[in-house]
Amino acid sequence: GTQRWVSTDFNAPDEAECFAMLDYAYERGVRTLDTAEQYPIPSGPGSPEGSTEATIGKWMKTHNIDRTTMTIASKITGATNVSPRNIEKDLDGTLKRLQTDYLDVYLLHWPQRYSPQSNWGQSLRYDKRGEYRRACTFEELVQTMDRMAKKGKIRGWGLCNDSSYGLTKSCVLASQMGMLKPCAFQ
Repeated sequence: GTQRWVSTDFNAPDEAECFAMLDYAYERGVRTLDTAEQYPIPSGPGSPEGSTEATIGKWMKTHNIDRTTMTIASKITGATNVSPRNIEKDLDGTLKRLQTDYLDVYLLHWPQRYSPQSNWGQSLRYDKRGEYRRACTFEELVQTMDRMAKKGKIRGWGLCNDSSYGLTKSCVLASQMGMLKPCAFQ
């Protein structure tokens, strides 16, 4: 994955190494890239969040990559950041960094509500202290993603690091509302 590309890790690939990996993959037929606005991890001085997307965008532009030959997925930083306003604002930032006018798939990086996670050293046991107020409802989420598709900014959307509940609720509501359903679950 691209999570550590151009990060502050001591052994993270720099831009030249990322370009070499992209060249190698592209020459061998790889046409799908997955990234996130939050990458690189860890970020820091000289390597802020969004640098991985900017590196991919620069590679595509400097190598004259035909955008229609690529499938690109990126993610909005999730949790309390997920709101109708932030979805569009953050998506616009992602599109600018990637130097494209649309994403094939836009994912919520984390659920927009508390959900126990088994990664990052967390327990799957529900912990009421982890709850936080949602920035938007499922209905608002589905409406916003549908609106981004109608504006031509995304072709599809999905959920990442979420639960079966989050996916099911999003799919059911999208169907009931006659709107674009999630197409990916990562």
